[in-house]
Amino acid sequence: MPHPPHQPNVSMSWLLQYLRPVKWRMLLLMLMLLVMTGLQLVNPQIVQRFIDAATGSGTVSSLLGLAGMYLVVAVLNQLFTVSVDYLGNDVSWRATNRIRANLLKHVLRLDMRFHNVKTPGEMIERIDGDVTHMSNFFALFIAKIVGSFALLAGILGYMYTYNWPIALTMTAFTCLSVGVMFAIRDMGVKASQSERQANAALFSLIEERIAGIEDVQANGGVPRLMNRYHRAMRAVFLAGRRAWMLRVMPWNITVVMFTIAVTVVLMISVRLYLKEEITLGTLFLFFQYTQMLNDPIEQLGDQLQEFQKAKSGMRRSQELLSLRSEIADGDEDELPDGPLSVSFERVNFSYNEDQRILHDISFELKPGERLGLIGRTGSGKSSISRLLLRLYNLDSGVIRVGGKDIRSMRLEALYRRVGMVTQDVQLFDGTLRDNLTLFNPHLSDEEILETTGRLGLRPWIEAMPAGLDARLSAGGASLSAGEAQLFALTRVFLTQPSLVILDEPSSRLDAATEAALQTAVDQLLEQSTGIVIAHRLSTLDQVDKIMVLRQGRIVEFGDRTALAQDASSEYAQLLRTNRQEELA
Repeated sequence: MPHPPHQPNVSMSWLLQYLRPVKWRMLLLMLMLLVMTGLQLVNPQIVQRFIDAATGSGTVSSLLGLAGMYLVVAVLNQLFTVSVDYLGNDVSWRATNRIRANLLKHVLRLDMRFHNVKTPGEMIERIDGDVTHMSNFFALFIAKIVGSFALLAGILGYMYTYNWPIALTMTAFTCLSVGVMFAIRDMGVKASQSERQANAALFSLIEERIAGIEDVQANGGVPRLMNRYHRAMRAVFLAGRRAWMLRVMPWNITVVMFTIAVTVVLMISVRLYLKEEITLGTLFLFFQYTQMLNDPIEQLGDQLQEFQKAKSGMRRSQELLSLRSEIADGDEDELPDGPLSVSFERVNFSYNEDQRILHDISFELKPGERLGLIGRTGSGKSSISRLLLRLYNLDSGVIRVGGKDIRSMRLEALYRRVGMVTQDVQLFDGTLRDNLTLFNPHLSDEEILETTGRLGLRPWIEAMPAGLDARLSAGGASLSAGEAQLFALTRVFLTQPSLVILDEPSSRLDAATEAALQTAVDQLLEQSTGIVIAHRLSTLDQVDKIMVLRQGRIVEFGDRTALAQDASSEYAQLLRTNRQEELA
């Protein structure tokens, strides 16, 4: 499983590809923020006039007019605030949902070596949790940064027209605060990445243990599990605390500088008021603008904290997107019509470098032949089926399907012609139709019902109130084990494959259902080449050839009838043992 050679940098081109589809919403968002900035600048001036009018010779009507104007501006400001929040979140989810979709699509295309070391819980946290921390960036980061600088520019520009010493003090505070924040803006990024990784490990542990809760309880593993959970939660707490302390450092520095700036401005303002160079309303205006000056500074600090979290999510997302599957897609699309031949030529394979699973496997199946695979658990039967589907790459050797090296084939073209049924059936929350067709719009209801009729599922489907539109729960909790297996077989039947791999499809069925299933399987294999991985020898009565595997090596391969009649063959010995067990 490949890994990126270094920590990826977050490039603007990568970000812009997700912002580009929402650019007009972003523009509207920025315009609304600029209007909000103007309203924020106007309100203190209304209050200034009100105070001066109240302490001077202002009339009641003028005071009421100013109060009404203040109320209108305040209401408008609140309306714009709500609208900005709504539009910001709309932009956020539109942009980040595209990232989630791209991440999910990319992860689903990665090879099985990657998925063998990554749990579903960790992947959910990587795809959803990391992206959620990026949502603020896409929602309000750019707009609020622009809005904050616009408010700062408005306040400082207005102050320079009134009193340059106060304006100079405020400018110095602003420049120092912004400079310090930007200088240490990346201080918490690595710590935030560690925090996200700790969260991913926690979710991985929770998902893994919930999936195996029955085994945990049955074997008394709850205390040990709780100990592991405690350690994982402690890691999340320590990583989160460190990340938070580093992220708030810019804000702590600005608080100190703001306190100094407010003190200086108030001292200058009071001195000017005592010398009667400014009115009481102007004194309030200076104080209010000084207080307002802290708002965009704090906003910048908050956004930099969010940016650090977002940047860690961006890096982790880019790191995930930079991974490439070791299964390289070929460029050939065509395979011969009808059943496909299969050949293995000196194939060697291992999941790990230090432990080889298959050793020098060579055999050939002609189009339409049926092969029964026999062997103990761990002998390599399932590995052969996985290699045929190119879920893994070979260590050495060649596998040909229809006379073509499968490495030269496009995966989509290969999967169109090869079908597989495993004992572990995956059913999802959706309609019966979608579960059976896997969203293939070209399959009609008539084809579905005809196929399910051959498998004995049609009466069960017709008994459902909504028929094919009835919904299944995730995991197929509403189905029996046998019905779930029949569903999996129906999927393969509907694709009309030219090569079928059956991993003991009848192992979970009762005798009556198994007999009906075997008839349907025979019909399917009449039009295709078949490989049957057997745990019960009774399922191999109709195959043409037998292969016996032991520790990843072929110990016997040949015609089933001939091997059964040869008393010294491995297959004949297994048949005798099986009969003795049945008689016992």
